[in-house]
Amino acid sequence: MNDGNRELLGKVKWLLFLRVVIVSFFLGAVALVHLSKGGDFALFRQLQLPLIAAYVVSIASALLLRRAGDPIRFAHVQVDFDILLITVIVWLTGGIESPFAFLYNLAIVSGAILLFSRAAFITAGVSSVCYTAVLLWSHHHHFGSWFSAAGQLATDLLLNVPGFFIIAYLSGFLARKGAEAERLLKETQKDYLDLEALKDALIQGVGSGVAITDTQGHINYFNSRAQALTALHEGAVKGKKLTDIFPGLNYNFDGLFAPKGVVVSEFPFIDPQRRNAHLRLTLAPLKYPAEQPIGFVCIFEDVTKQKGLEEKVRLEDEIRKAKAHELSPETESAAPAGFRFEGVVGRGGGVENIYRLVQKVAATTTNVLITGESGTGKELVARAIHSNGPRKEEAFVAVNCGAIPENLIESELFGHVRGAFTGAVSDHEGLFKRADGGTIFLDEVGELPLQLQVKLLRVLQEKTFTPVGGSKQVKVDVRVISASNKELRQEMEKGRFREDLFYRLNVVQITLPPLRNRKEDIPALVHHFVEKFGRLQGKKVEEISSEALMELMTYGYPGNIRELENLIERAVAVTGKNIVTEEDLPPYIRGVPIGEEASLFERTAPGGADIFFSKGISLDDELSTHEKCLLLGALKKTNGVQKRAAELLGINYRSFRHRLEKYGMLGLKNQPEGSEETAE
Repeated sequence: MNDGNRELLGKVKWLLFLRVVIVSFFLGAVALVHLSKGGDFALFRQLQLPLIAAYVVSIASALLLRRAGDPIRFAHVQVDFDILLITVIVWLTGGIESPFAFLYNLAIVSGAILLFSRAAFITAGVSSVCYTAVLLWSHHHHFGSWFSAAGQLATDLLLNVPGFFIIAYLSGFLARKGAEAERLLKETQKDYLDLEALKDALIQGVGSGVAITDTQGHINYFNSRAQALTALHEGAVKGKKLTDIFPGLNYNFDGLFAPKGVVVSEFPFIDPQRRNAHLRLTLAPLKYPAEQPIGFVCIFEDVTKQKGLEEKVRLEDEIRKAKAHELSPETESAAPAGFRFEGVVGRGGGVENIYRLVQKVAATTTNVLITGESGTGKELVARAIHSNGPRKEEAFVAVNCGAIPENLIESELFGHVRGAFTGAVSDHEGLFKRADGGTIFLDEVGELPLQLQVKLLRVLQEKTFTPVGGSKQVKVDVRVISASNKELRQEMEKGRFREDLFYRLNVVQITLPPLRNRKEDIPALVHHFVEKFGRLQGKKVEEISSEALMELMTYGYPGNIRELENLIERAVAVTGKNIVTEEDLPPYIRGVPIGEEASLFERTAPGGADIFFSKGISLDDELSTHEKCLLLGALKKTNGVQKRAAELLGINYRSFRHRLEKYGMLGLKNQPEGSEETAE
């Protein structure tokens, strides 16, 4: 069956439905009018047969609709039945006096809708014949002879029959125009659907992600490639701003629409599955030919591999420069002859400014405070200051203030006389006396107890001190360089560090950046350590692979340069080749998945991982609770002996005491039966 016949049958189906509706309405209207005038049910008995016939024929036609072999003939039959039905109703309701002659017009309109003008005129002609027959019968019934009724009959025909043909012409004309408009609309719709299909095929077929937005940047289209690149479904991003999906995109959609051409941007992107990628996004305005804005088209692609290759080439170039000693600081070439920065490598993260400051303070004898995280090379800078200053021929004494027990640190720094305390069998000159004429480096100076800070302040002010148990003052000439990984100003506010001592030590402050802020120095540092440990271990390890270096470049280094140095020492030790590769690095550096560790936590978390995280945890509180448990466990294991507990936990005694004080646990005792040993 072709589309025309299928469309005609659809119209016939609506005709059958309307016939049932009109017949039902007709029945109700007649009943309402007739009963309102006090009439009886004789009229209903007269109309009963044609109305039943209308329902039966409509239902039967609906059942036979799909089996109609000739839809045009089937449509003609339906229109002819409507004319016959209307004729019977007009005849039964009074003929010339019937108010329902207008129903012929509905049949004519139906014929026009179904079969256009020709069918409308045929229907008008048949309606005219049927209506004329009813009028003839009606006039004969009223006037008794055809001759006497001729004048009135002619008048009635002239009043009604021309109207049938006028309705046929108008309805046929409108039906033809409507059909033509419908055909044009379908063609236009087909063209639109074809264009949409072509657009979808083109956009879905490109290898890049495509997003289309309105003038305010709200997404209304997101192709399948875009969904694959971002791991986001189109429904999840529709209506959202492009900058919400790509925070790295630097474009202001909230301002007036003033497109300035194509915008190209590159930025890192983390999808909902926590996968890292690097995207290149091209944003172009969409406008009508009259320059009226429509929105934006955004094309983006994953350039992670390309960036990786570029980074690999760059790192290989950095290694090449490091081998050729091209990474020496620019300031070094401008330094005085013989100026040395032994072990200090790199120039990133503000290190160049540190070189210049070291040059300036090295020639003086002023006190210097070096701050920075653990492992950033504070002692190396202190040695560079000493070895390039006027005291370079004298002693350089390094002291880790946090590694000496609190009850011994005064004796270690200032010495003691014989008999000063139990075990003092001879005089001890102390580290300050040993550094006389040279430099003393007080590492972790923030760990000094308050009573000792007073004595250190006196040494800085008067250049004298009294040994433990002694009465005679000792005069020294010492340059003091101190260092701390704590924020001493915060320690001052908490009352743990003297303000006057801080200003005596902090005449010149040098702050060392963490390694994560000077990633550009990692290739030079790696090359330096590879050469150093290759030489120390007697191995001919000459270089590191670019893949291994890329792994080292992406690591965070909580232990800073010291951690990097240990990593390279391990790698040089385990490698069996003349090059350090990825396999020589520890698993956590190589980005080995943490699935096993995560599974372990899920098995051991209190109540299970889901319950653990759903209770609204505080990381600080959880870590504090865990730390207190470890402190208590170590004290129990060592029967309350704090020094042994500190050794068991791998920390120094003073740090252990500080942690006990932090949690109010200094007074804890653990006295097993039969033991008199208590917590110190």
